[in-house]
Amino acid sequence: MKYIIATLFTIITYGANAQSLSYFEGMVDYKGESIKTIDVILNPKVNTIKDKFEDWMDDNYDVDLDGKKLLFFNKEYLEANGVVISEVSDRKIDLKVKVDETTKGLTKLNVFASFGYNNWITEERNPSEFEALRGIVYDFVSEYLPEYYLEKVEESNEKLDDLSESRSNLKDEVKENQEDISKLEKENEELMAKLKANQEKIDKWNAKKNKRTKEYKSVRKKVSKIK
Repeated sequence: MKYIIATLFTIITYGANAQSLSYFEGMVDYKGESIKTIDVILNPKVNTIKDKFEDWMDDNYDVDLDGKKLLFFNKEYLEANGVVISEVSDRKIDLKVKVDETTKGLTKLNVFASFGYNNWITEERNPSEFEALRGIVYDFVSEYLPEYYLEKVEESNEKLDDLSESRSNLKDEVKENQEDISKLEKENEELMAKLKANQEKIDKWNAKKNKRTKEYKSVRKKVSKIK
């Protein structure tokens, strides 16, 4: 079997944001009975882990966990009853999976199984089967989790690429605007020069008009005296 046995309690920390992964043996209350389970604490959200674990079991062991098949009903357990997983046993088993959010906002994956009604697979009674079941859970985590974080890295890279492209486009727009501004400033300088020349002509012609007006009044006054 391909899995590597982890210690009873192992914590792996990913990066500066303390992405936690914890393996341990826990308990779950199933129909009023306390059952020992293989537990993993993960960062991905509950629905993500449900989807991925169901797909992974189907792809790797041809096991169909039917917990999500009921519309408009949030079933507490994903279950595959009467299935044979040869890595665990040649006998049929009932596989149970519970995925919950912890009080700290992380996700807990609980996996346990039985050989039929109340015949639970435990480390004390069925050490090899329990160990094989634990190996399946660890295999899922070791295969899926790096892919999950790689997808997050790729998503971040895509976002950065989009932002870099947007930044480049904005810089091009700024450059174009600056060129337009420079062109408009030059046009404004030319217009201001024309405006100044126009004002000088107006002042010149006003002066001529005033001079001619005085000449007109003077001539008119002299003519009126002759009459």
